[in-house]
Amino acid sequence: MKKIIIGVSAAVLWLVCVILFVVSAMGGTTSEHQFTVLTVKEDAVKDYNTMPVFQALAEETGIEVKWIYNTSTQYANNTDPVGIKGIDAIYHSGFSNLKLYDYGRRGRIVAIDQYLDSMPNFSRILKSRPDIAEALKSPDGHIYSLPRVEEMGLKAYPNILYLNKKWVNKLIADNNLPDGVTLTSEQLIDGLDISRNQFKALLQKFNDLDMDGDGSTSNEVPLAFVSGNWQGNESDLIASFGVPENREHKTVLNGKITFTIENEKWFEAVKELADWYQRGLIRSSSFTQSDNDFLARGQDGRYGAFYWWEKDTVLAQENRDDYIIVLPLKDDDGNRYVGVSNEQEVEKGACVILDSCEDKEGLLSYFDKFFEPEYSAQLNYGSIKSGAFLPDKVNGKLIPNDDHGVQSADDFRMKNAPYGVVYLTQEVWDNSVEMESRAKLRLENLEQYVKPYSFVGVTSIPNLNYTQEELITLNTYESSLANNIASWFTGSITGGSIPTRESWQNFLETNRNSIDMVIRINQIAYDRYMAAIQ
Repeated sequence: MKKIIIGVSAAVLWLVCVILFVVSAMGGTTSEHQFTVLTVKEDAVKDYNTMPVFQALAEETGIEVKWIYNTSTQYANNTDPVGIKGIDAIYHSGFSNLKLYDYGRRGRIVAIDQYLDSMPNFSRILKSRPDIAEALKSPDGHIYSLPRVEEMGLKAYPNILYLNKKWVNKLIADNNLPDGVTLTSEQLIDGLDISRNQFKALLQKFNDLDMDGDGSTSNEVPLAFVSGNWQGNESDLIASFGVPENREHKTVLNGKITFTIENEKWFEAVKELADWYQRGLIRSSSFTQSDNDFLARGQDGRYGAFYWWEKDTVLAQENRDDYIIVLPLKDDDGNRYVGVSNEQEVEKGACVILDSCEDKEGLLSYFDKFFEPEYSAQLNYGSIKSGAFLPDKVNGKLIPNDDHGVQSADDFRMKNAPYGVVYLTQEVWDNSVEMESRAKLRLENLEQYVKPYSFVGVTSIPNLNYTQEELITLNTYESSLANNIASWFTGSITGGSIPTRESWQNFLETNRNSIDMVIRINQIAYDRYMAAIQ
């Protein structure tokens, strides 16, 4: 009898194992493939293979991903990254609309919308947010990349002007304020109200005097920014002349796509900045440095003023109290203006899957987890285990950890967060993840000191969809035009002489065909977009 019972038990155990194996094979998360994903990563960022967030994803999904790397320079020099042998996907692909469509229509990357059965999270997003679905489509209606969605209301206004109040106080104490500037120490608080001419006069003092008291007048930087950068650029300084500037020099004004470079006031701004450059108020580094260079140089508090959207990133902790927010600079008539950037909170190209991937469903089911709030938060800021968030939730929400010791929040994040594919919207902020305190402060500062001065009638250019013909036309004209604008703009300011009206008009005439073509294509796409959403 005992032998019979043992035999029956063994048979039952064998049957259970068979059932579990079949269930796993039919619908489980285990993939029979190890995936290799190429990502763009700098050396300072930690190895993705050891990041706790990816280890947690592997444990939950049962899917093994091996991450390999290119630096941004290596990746930029690769003319055909999808042709790299042995990879299944590219993370941080950064592909343009045209490149996504070109690779997609030739079957070299996957049309992700054909695999939504394997992606319940992404599928739900596309159904609940038709605006996101529309933004991700290529001309043939397919979606060829996974997006990055981070909605915080910050990107439209990427610049706040900060002034070194310690240096201004020194001018006040030494009775050395410039003519036309009557400030008291009590006025040196956030929201300082000064004109562009007064600001220029202060910068001249910062340039001419030994403001930091080290015996030299050569190491002070009166005004710093990162020309053409997505944040901390010179756009709002140019906007103070009455033109709705952004780094692309292209915006929507009263429903019309407009190039600011054609505005007379834009030319006047370039002339004035050339004068500032010759006076030493702006240094050549503002036109050549990377944002990392800018941040490193700002730590010691030797900027007289700078544009960025928060001061804590730019300054060492001991110098942060020395700087205050300046309202957008008044023009000669007492008006203030800021433009609106075209930076979008829904970004294409965060990840593409190669057609050569042997198990597309398996890899896409893995990436689908990235859209879940807790994974999105950790991908964007760093893992819970690494200290990006407090270990315990509050009211069901992840709470950011603001204390990273001697390193700044940005330093910590750069090393510990892979960024890329995330989904962080107002719904997520309301229910699952608390927004960083510094992000909340940015929003408060923008609401109080910047947004009220938006140029009337100006909006950003939304995520536009183009036809195949439009994409090809834009590819022909847009990048070369952007390079020509950047070259003329920088050369006119730093070239050693004040640009003439004739040189500006010749520049416009030389680029007239490209300007008109880019405006025409974007206007058609914009009108089509507006008709669709209405």
